[in-house]
Amino acid sequence: MKRFELTSRRAILLGTGALAAVMAVYPAMRQVGSYPTPAQSFAQLGPKTAAIYALLGDFLAPAGGPLPGSGGDAESLARLDQLLASVPSQTATLLMALPLAFEHATALDRYGARSLSHLPPDRQRAFLAEWADADDLVRAQLFMGLRSVIGMMYFERADVVRAMHIAPGCG
Repeated sequence: MKRFELTSRRAILLGTGALAAVMAVYPAMRQVGSYPTPAQSFAQLGPKTAAIYALLGDFLAPAGGPLPGSGGDAESLARLDQLLASVPSQTATLLMALPLAFEHATALDRYGARSLSHLPPDRQRAFLAEWADADDLVRAQLFMGLRSVIGMMYFERADVVRAMHIAPGCG
């Protein structure tokens, strides 16, 4: 008859540590991804930030309808790049961090979720629509901040202002 041997504390601790490491790395790896190189080079926007802002801009100001372009097209992103160059560095840092809150908030939705830009388009729209209708203060304020940024970079474009039949601004 074989005698049952107890597992040592060291083996239990090592096994627990390895399991904890795997459990921590798995969701982090699901959030990492590659981003397309923008068709246009920007002085302030990196490829990741430009890709996320393009996705968010297309959600808030989609192409089609009576207004030209979209909130995520190259001209809108160029306006955002100009905005980032003209604000203080602390404000630019916050504006660069804003899309990351949306990109990686999917990890809070469920364990091991993909980042926003790597979800299928219907899941992206559903996730952003949920944020648009959020009742909690943090998500509502982040979405309002995003709406303000997209509004500045899209609705102040000369071609959009002309299409809305509004007199151009002074500056």
